[in-house]
Amino acid sequence: MTLSEQLKDIVEGYFDRYPNMSINGLAQKSGVGATTLRRIVNGTNKGEPAPHVVLGLVSSISKEKSLPKLVGMFDGPIGEMLGKTFAPYIEENMPHEMDSDLNAVLTDQVSYFIYKLAANRKGTSRAQVLDMYGKMGMERLEKLISLNYIKEDKGELHATKKDFSLDVEIAASHLPEMTKFYKPQLVSEGNNLFYTLSETLTEEGIQKIKEIQKEAVKRVYDIMRSPFYEGDIPYFTLQLCDTLSHETAPTGVMQ
Repeated sequence: MTLSEQLKDIVEGYFDRYPNMSINGLAQKSGVGATTLRRIVNGTNKGEPAPHVVLGLVSSISKEKSLPKLVGMFDGPIGEMLGKTFAPYIEENMPHEMDSDLNAVLTDQVSYFIYKLAANRKGTSRAQVLDMYGKMGMERLEKLISLNYIKEDKGELHATKKDFSLDVEIAASHLPEMTKFYKPQLVSEGNNLFYTLSETLTEEGIQKIKEIQKEAVKRVYDIMRSPFYEGDIPYFTLQLCDTLSHETAPTGVMQ
């Protein structure tokens, strides 16, 4: 059974259990496009579905948001793909959760960055939101508060779900804005870092690099979670690698 076939069976089983649920309804619930979902059901999708599509669907259908638990719930291609793609979160049992409703809200770029600040241990403040995004930021903040995604306590704004997992396509759409926070003129102060490397490699070489970067993610995560290093500087780091081409590759190799 292929990944597409297994996912098709799971989706069809869900519709059998809930005959009143429509494709558009599940699409809205899972954050997966209705066209993509229809292709999965009809078996007409080209290639295997992307990891974020699989994660959104199985999370919504199973009503389970924990990544480690989701991987344990599914055998076969789905469990294997989730295990490979989200290995850093699973291997270290990181408490990140997938919430399709939150993902839908965070497609808005300003809302995403406000929420990201609020998800830090120290949270954020109305003054910081106003300084960064002005009136528009305050409007987005009020919406996040009204939806119960941000709580205000003694002047501090905190995300109600700090360990959130964002859909990879949504995260990628915010990357250009994220990189604008990088300040090359401040390299001499020692707080930032930038390297870009490229070379033609075998798939084995790519896997070796991925292993190194995954290990780096784990170590960075440990530092960020340690109370010993808790501070007031909202710091970010990116771990990103891919091929300098538009060709698709087998799941787990380049993802």
